[in-house]
Amino acid sequence: MNCATHTAPGAASIAPEAASRSMLAGMGLVALAGCILATQDAAIKEMTARHSPMQIAFVRYGWHALFIAIFLRAAGRQEVYRTRRLPLHLARAALLLTASLSMFVAIAHIPLSQATVIQFLSPLVVTLLSVLFLGERIGWRRTTALCLGFCGVLVVIGPARDGAGGPSLVWLLPLLSACGSAGYVLMTRRLSSPDEAAPSMALMPVICFLALLPVQPFFWSPVTLADMGILAGLGLTGTLAHVAIQLGMQAAPASILSPFLYSQVIVASLWGVVFFGDPMSAGFVLGTFLIVGGGLAIWWIERPRPTP
Repeated sequence: MNCATHTAPGAASIAPEAASRSMLAGMGLVALAGCILATQDAAIKEMTARHSPMQIAFVRYGWHALFIAIFLRAAGRQEVYRTRRLPLHLARAALLLTASLSMFVAIAHIPLSQATVIQFLSPLVVTLLSVLFLGERIGWRRTTALCLGFCGVLVVIGPARDGAGGPSLVWLLPLLSACGSAGYVLMTRRLSSPDEAAPSMALMPVICFLALLPVQPFFWSPVTLADMGILAGLGLTGTLAHVAIQLGMQAAPASILSPFLYSQVIVASLWGVVFFGDPMSAGFVLGTFLIVGGGLAIWWIERPRPTP
C-alpha cells in the first residue's frame, strides 16, 4: 500500500512531462517536414528550366524508392513489398503522382508561393470528398470554412495571374494537385493498419517510378553530374520528410499536428521572394489568410475534445 501511494504521484508527474515532450517532438518533426518539402519545391522549380517535370519526378522517385528501402531494412522491416491490398496501393500512388506532376508543372510557370498556397486547399478538399464518397455529414461551420478556402483561391489566382501573365489553365494545376493530395490522404487512412505501414512507405515510390518509366524516351534530356546530385538529394530529403511525418504522427495525434505542416507555406513564400522574386501583394496575403484560416478552422472543429 505504501509503495503504491509513493509511486503514483511520481508517475502522475512524469507522465504529463513525457507526453509534453512527445507532443513537442511531433510538432517539430511535422514542421521540419513542411520546411523540407518547400525547399524541395524550390529546387524543382529551378531544375524545370533544364529538365522536364516528368524526368525530374522519375529520377526523384527512383532515389526515393532506394532510400526508403534502405531505411526500412535498417529498421528491421522484412518483406516490405508484400501486401494484400495492392489495388489500393496502386490507386494511392496514382493520386500522389497526379498531385506531384501537377505541382511540378505548375511551379515551372507560376510563382512558387502562389502554387503552394493553392495546393494547401487539400485539407478542405479532404473534407469535401469525405462528404461525397464517405457519406460524412458537415455542419454550417465546416461549410463556411470550405467557402472561405475556395474564396481564398480565387483571391490568390486573380491578381497573381494578371501580374504573371501565365496561361490561365496553368493556375488550375495547383487545384488538381490539392485534389490529388486529398485523395492520397483518404487512401492513406484506408491503409493505416499496422500490417500495411511498411508497404505503404515502400510501394508508393516504386509504383510511381515504374509508371513514369515508359514515357521517359519522350522527355529525357542529358543530366549533368551536378543535377544528378541534386536529384539524389531530392530523393533523400523526400524520404526524410516522409519519415518525419510518419514519426511525428506517432508522437502526437494528427489533429494536433496538422497545422504545423503549414510551415511549408511560410518557407515556400520565403524562398519564392528570395530566389525567384515572387510578388507579395495584398491579394496574395488575403488569399493565404483565407485558405490557411479555412484549413485551421477545419482542424479546430474536428479536433478531439477532452472527456469530462
